[in-house]
Amino acid sequence: MGNEENNIFDDSGARFRASGRNALKENVALAFEKACHSISVYSPLLDPVNFNQSRVIDALAKFCSGGRPNKARILVDRGDETLRSNARVADLARRFSDFVDIRQLSEGDGAPSDMFVVIDRDGYLHQPDSEKAECIVQFSASHEVGALSRRFAQLWERSEAVASLHVLGLGN
Repeated sequence: MGNEENNIFDDSGARFRASGRNALKENVALAFEKACHSISVYSPLLDPVNFNQSRVIDALAKFCSGGRPNKARILVDRGDETLRSNARVADLARRFSDFVDIRQLSEGDGAPSDMFVVIDRDGYLHQPDSEKAECIVQFSASHEVGALSRRFAQLWERSEAVASLHVLGLGN
């Protein structure tokens, strides 16, 4: 199998490259499990294999019920499609709306092709091409966290609510 599936977080704090679908899935779950105060995610389309999995959902539920002013912000290009393919994430966002916010890029904004997760402003996972199962991971303070955080903030400022996320359900 060679180097196809490698480098799952080892708690050393070192920056490393993770390759393969399983390594990407594991590192996304570990990022959510490590988060204590904030989670910022940008993805053109939230991949349900990586985000709608039990470990991420359990970690996000624990994060929301932690009794602290925690905030998870998820930004996608196509909100309705993301909600349909990530029903468990959408359900948590509805139940814990004070802690989880899902937004989409405004129409006309060009969608970046990468995916990244920033946790607590001191760790990150960055997938330079969301079509390739390869990412860079570092769960300790680094220069890249600040750059990704600033980029996320700029994208978030230009985003809009996903209308179908908070439907009151007053119809049939």
